[in-house]
Amino acid sequence: MTKTKKLDMELPKEGRFISSEFPILRENLTKIDQAIAQVEKKIDEKAPLQHTHTISEITDLESALNGKMAADKTFTFADLSDIEGAKDAANNYVLYKSSNNNFTFGSAVSLLGAHQHKTEDIVGLDDFRAKINQDLTSYGRLANPNEWRNYNKFTSKVTMSGGLELLGNSPFSLTHNNEVVTNLSTKGSLLKGPLKVDGDLVYTKAQVDALLDSLIKKRKEEYVEITMLQSGNIPWPDGVSDDTEIEITAWGAGGSGGQRGGGGGGECVTLKIQKRQLQNNDVITIGKGGYGNGGNGGNTLVGSVLTARGGKGNNGYIGGNSGGGVSGGSGSMSNNESGFSGKSHAWHGGGGGGGGTNNGRGGNGGDSSYGGAGGGGSGGDGRVPNNGGNGGKSQYGGNGGNGAELGKGGGGGGGYRDGEDGTASGAGRGGDGAVKLKVFV
Repeated sequence: MTKTKKLDMELPKEGRFISSEFPILRENLTKIDQAIAQVEKKIDEKAPLQHTHTISEITDLESALNGKMAADKTFTFADLSDIEGAKDAANNYVLYKSSNNNFTFGSAVSLLGAHQHKTEDIVGLDDFRAKINQDLTSYGRLANPNEWRNYNKFTSKVTMSGGLELLGNSPFSLTHNNEVVTNLSTKGSLLKGPLKVDGDLVYTKAQVDALLDSLIKKRKEEYVEITMLQSGNIPWPDGVSDDTEIEITAWGAGGSGGQRGGGGGGECVTLKIQKRQLQNNDVITIGKGGYGNGGNGGNTLVGSVLTARGGKGNNGYIGGNSGGGVSGGSGSMSNNESGFSGKSHAWHGGGGGGGGTNNGRGGNGGDSSYGGAGGGGSGGDGRVPNNGGNGGKSQYGGNGGNGAELGKGGGGGGGYRDGEDGTASGAGRGGDGAVKLKVFV
């Protein structure tokens, strides 16, 4: 136990409780009070307070005052010897009272420790949370907790870990710069293109429909063409079905010339069908050109769906009719008269030219665009040079043969092939027919 020398007062002891210090302090204060009273008594016996001494007259007073600390001097915690760790404390540490009435520094985390509070233990939390929802409601955000309404604007990134669910028939629209990029709805959805999936463009229905239309149109324009000059079955290409469209063009054969008149041209017939309309009858019969004096040209048949008639022959002065019934030219019945030309027709073929007499010229065969042209009539037997009639011309069928100069043979009518020219020894043969098929596979 430590005591003062003068008043024998017990001094405070470090580590002792404050409650233990109060009785000692009370006793010490009593002693001090008594000592002060005695001092005052002694002072009263001393000289008056108003001394007239100067500092220089008081021994060592000036030196003692100069050694004192300035009145405005300040101290940091690090300067105070009774605050433990002040000088070595790290930044952001806090001051706290440790045991033995010492103050020291430590981190806030180490002092507070891990929080284990329940929400109901936090004073005022429910009121604060209700206030937040109330404020958001006034801005048109939350109608109830976790329920959004009206217009909601997010100014930064929004992350939804649980996905997005649209309730009922609620639509979902994504707008960028006032333009709808995506609109999802149970009644239909909209997506602003162009759209790519894994780097590849996704085409719209309109684009696909346009592409299909162009492919179908192109396919209809592409075909396999088959030309048959001999009778037989159709040699179908690969890819043909009952739905395959077929365009058929057939020519009847031309008739042969007579002793004077030219043979008639075979007619041309076209037909568009589907393969099933042939009813499995795909036999082609090619008409043969008329032979000899006045022989008729043969008909060309495509199964049972199409017949192209052959041109007629005539053994007299009158030219043969065409396969389509176009009249041949009349021959001359008087001396030195020329024969009449056969009539023309685009599809039915041209009629044969009539024959001339003596020095008369043979009539020309009739022309045709698609059918066979008529043969020219022969000239009279007056041996006039170049008096045989000219065979008619056809753009897509056979041309008619020319009539002979010396009155013995009219030219053959054209079919698909040209008719032969008449000669001094006999009439020209008619041209054979043919069939062309365009198969759109």
